[in-house]
Amino acid sequence: MWRVLLISLTLTALGGALNEEHVHGMKRLLGGNHGIFPTCEIILFSEMVNFTIAEKNCEDFDIGTGANHAGNLATVNDEGKNRALKLLLTMAYKPKHTKKRQWDADQWVWAGMRKVRNNLATDPKTAYDPNDWEWADGTSPTTYKTWMKKQPDQQRDGDFLQNQMRINNKGYWDDTYAYKEHPYACDYQGKYVMSPKRLTWTAARTACQEAGLDLAKVRNAEEVQEIMTAAEYFLGARHRRRWHPTNWIWTGGNDIAKDGDWRWISDDSVVDLGEIDWHRGMPDNAKNYKHNLMGQSALAISKWGKFDDSFTIVRKRPFACQCPNT
Repeated sequence: MWRVLLISLTLTALGGALNEEHVHGMKRLLGGNHGIFPTCEIILFSEMVNFTIAEKNCEDFDIGTGANHAGNLATVNDEGKNRALKLLLTMAYKPKHTKKRQWDADQWVWAGMRKVRNNLATDPKTAYDPNDWEWADGTSPTTYKTWMKKQPDQQRDGDFLQNQMRINNKGYWDDTYAYKEHPYACDYQGKYVMSPKRLTWTAARTACQEAGLDLAKVRNAEEVQEIMTAAEYFLGARHRRRWHPTNWIWTGGNDIAKDGDWRWISDDSVVDLGEIDWHRGMPDNAKNYKHNLMGQSALAISKWGKFDDSFTIVRKRPFACQCPNT
């Protein structure tokens, strides 16, 4: 599996002024990821590749969209997304502040805009026209753009023209050659932010909330499949030991208020038990006398889609946060 760095901020953190509290919460949420940072809108892969490979890899990334819908390099068409990509790159790679090092490959990330018109002119240094450039959805940077000073400059290197766009850790855009190798960012349409940090259910919920999110809801077979796919991709393959902590992921399901009355913690909606495929023998509502726990009130899902009731404290597992409006 690629070494992956992924990040995107919640809408509350991205709309208008950056919500610094949620930014710090997101960093804490993802800080122990061993190089893996999944979140809600934009995903950054730290693997250094050229533009063609980056574009193909994003097309093949289908979590949240399904295999019948191709993905794409990140669409950074507003200030919120530009800030998100700037932040994720500074989290992925330490910024270098000298003029010489600011052009290092790890100070830039591929995004999804490219020049699609007037590419074959004898002199590529024609006047800049935003309608010559397009994002994956066919829109052009007519209203939002953050080009570096004197960019795009459309240099030529033999048969190569600067028809691709990259973004640096200050949020500025530059046109460059497709053969350059950088990290790359894809749009993400999934529902879940996966954290490999092993926390108790109570601590996991706090971690989600500090990032402006809440623990995940897994409400039907489609969402079970998505969280299974995301878990394998972002957290790794299942451990050979069934009850190993890394095989189980905390969700927001709980029956804290009333035994047997399962609810999603984020909005107190009822868990449809008809959609819950319990692990054999579960729920068992076991007790833990050592810690004076008289029942198991937190819902976890395995990497193979079975559910387990467990303790809200003591037991530590990875967890999933819910993306906004999903």
